[in-house]
Amino acid sequence: MLRRKKHKVYRREAVERLIRALPRGQLLDAPCGDGAISHLARSLGFQVWACDIDPSALADRHGVQFQVVDLNRDLPYADGAFDVVLSIEGIEHLEHPGHCVQEFARVLKPGGTLVLSTPNVNNIQSRLHFLLSGHFSGFKTLTRRALEPRETYPHWHVSVPYLPALVYLLTRSGLQLERVEITMIKRKQWLLAPLAALLWIGAQFNNNAPVGRWLGSWKAMLGRSVILTAKKRAPDVT
Repeated sequence: MLRRKKHKVYRREAVERLIRALPRGQLLDAPCGDGAISHLARSLGFQVWACDIDPSALADRHGVQFQVVDLNRDLPYADGAFDVVLSIEGIEHLEHPGHCVQEFARVLKPGGTLVLSTPNVNNIQSRLHFLLSGHFSGFKTLTRRALEPRETYPHWHVSVPYLPALVYLLTRSGLQLERVEITMIKRKQWLLAPLAALLWIGAQFNNNAPVGRWLGSWKAMLGRSVILTAKKRAPDVT
């Protein structure tokens, strides 16, 4: 539990560094969870809207406009309403992540920024879990929770956030990937460094695309979470 809280702090610090560099404006935090990032964004000068499927989320709503929203469905916001959309550790809980990304793109202004974080299933440990057990780390399928109706346990991991698939969803929604980073490297991952070295060497020869190179990077192989930053492309002017 302590390590999980520590990682949460690392992730929030990484997100803070990203949003500090963004122009101030209208910001959507979806899902907002406990509201820590919503209030951080507000303290940095953003006008903040927040939403979550849990009605009890964001206990302190002072200065933040909150709505109960299911991110599997259409967002209750106008086209181009926001300069920034934050989605921290949310997309892996959705049954329809593609639709959610499309909605994030719709409510962003042209030139607006999406910051999205999710578990890094591309790391060595997760790949080994898949090889040996048929599931990625944190994405077990044959569990009591996974077999329960969604209404009974709505926050369980549902969609596997494989990086190439996420980049594809971003691109087809009109979002251009600008940055990929990780929040923390687990100590025990270094035990897998020899295997990571072999995969890294292979990646240098077999992949020229940016995503392919990133998948073969040390950070991707050892990091716990991934943070994607993407910008909404402006419409073509003819």
